[in-house]
Amino acid sequence: MHRLIRFTLITLLCVPAFSMAGADDRDPLEFDFGPLISRQRDLHGHMRLRVLGPFFERATHDDGQTLTAVRPLYSRYDDPEMERRRSEYLWPVGYTKQFRDEHSGRVLLAFWTRFDVEDPDSRYRFWLFPLYFQGRDKHGEEYAALFPLGGRIHEFLGRDEIEFILFPLYLRTELNEVPSHSFLWPIISHTQGRGIYRFRVFPFYGQNRHRDRYNKKFVMWPFWTSAEYYYEGSSGSGYILFPVYGRLTLEDQRSWMVLPPFFRVSRGERVNMVLAPWPIFQRRTGEIRQTYIWPLWGTKTMRGTHSRFFLWPFLQEERIDRGDTVARRFYLLPFYYSDTHRERAPAAPDPQEPVPRGTMVSNYQKIWPLLSYIRDGDEVRFRMLALWPLKYTPSIERNYAPFWSLIQHARYEEASDTEILWGLYRRQRRGEDKSYTSLFPLFDRTRDDRHDEAVRRWSFLKGLIGYERRGTNRRYQLLYLLRWGQLEETEP
Repeated sequence: MHRLIRFTLITLLCVPAFSMAGADDRDPLEFDFGPLISRQRDLHGHMRLRVLGPFFERATHDDGQTLTAVRPLYSRYDDPEMERRRSEYLWPVGYTKQFRDEHSGRVLLAFWTRFDVEDPDSRYRFWLFPLYFQGRDKHGEEYAALFPLGGRIHEFLGRDEIEFILFPLYLRTELNEVPSHSFLWPIISHTQGRGIYRFRVFPFYGQNRHRDRYNKKFVMWPFWTSAEYYYEGSSGSGYILFPVYGRLTLEDQRSWMVLPPFFRVSRGERVNMVLAPWPIFQRRTGEIRQTYIWPLWGTKTMRGTHSRFFLWPFLQEERIDRGDTVARRFYLLPFYYSDTHRERAPAAPDPQEPVPRGTMVSNYQKIWPLLSYIRDGDEVRFRMLALWPLKYTPSIERNYAPFWSLIQHARYEEASDTEILWGLYRRQRRGEDKSYTSLFPLFDRTRDDRHDEAVRRWSFLKGLIGYERRGTNRRYQLLYLLRWGQLEETEP
């Protein structure tokens, strides 16, 4: 078996050499044997080597960026200029990544990060979630924990420090030098420091007080909750007797609740609201304008954003005004997704005239699982199929998307590439002066008008029969190695 594999690889590498022999104007680094093996430059002039369709790829950019993939087992992306590298192993099973001196990775639920590999005393962490945690924090302090027996964890779940013994028997957390102690979490908890005081014996009694901001309490939660607010311009108090009645009275707002949270009426300086009942009917006026008859229909407008839905969550659309650009998104889940960005158009000189549309910045369309279309500036890309339901996931693009990319078309400025079945059919165009067409292994044709004398070339079965014309000179090919005629070398 290993001899057969070795013979196959040697054949794949040698046949292009025979095919290219004597081709004085061709790039010696380029060849095309369809989905078996090819090495060609893409729209941007970057070299791509591909073997056995989507299974192996090596792409090299002029700026040093490289992609190596043995799909679906392994892929690696390098960006020397940004000092960045990422390797993935049967994604999402595992990955490693590097950014300058910081190295990190994951295998299943084991995570690790070394923040400076040049410094043996630098910050690091190793987590085998949720059982074992070990590391050194940014202050150089070591920690370790074995869940649920005990230990300390630093910089985890938004807390500076977490300490526990036989969780949930005892738990201590600390954030911004404010400690919290819990016993039989979440039943008994106490927090005090920097103007903050929290205490609870859940669900019997609890208090949450923040100096100069609020004081909240509950008794037999959720049946009785109350709050006092001390914010400047919005101070006041409120309470809820669940599930009967609630009231909130602030300087800038009044709210009444019946069978909370289902029925609520609020009147305020900035927003008025009616929920009757929530979430079916929702109505807001003021700075936020909203009308929902959920899940049938709804519309909402606030701060340059307008959205609406029909039969939520299946049909949604959104318009976001960012000042210099206007973005529009449309969803028909899970089958159709549209995302366009346009420059803001100048106002029409005549108010009676229609508002002009701005220049397209980017355009993304997907009909799942059939096709996707991307336009980003001067570059356009079309793909069929498009099995991944989300818009763009780099790991999917590197490791899996080539498998279902049966038809691809790309265009950048005056260059374009079309490919079917990983190179079984190829059509390449570089401006008006050069084109290449191939239907592997039957036929390929090249037209090149970039030189003083035009070049025309075609062959059947990759050189079984071939013809080439350069100006008035001609050359013929038979049985791959037999050639007659003469071509004069032309300087580009």
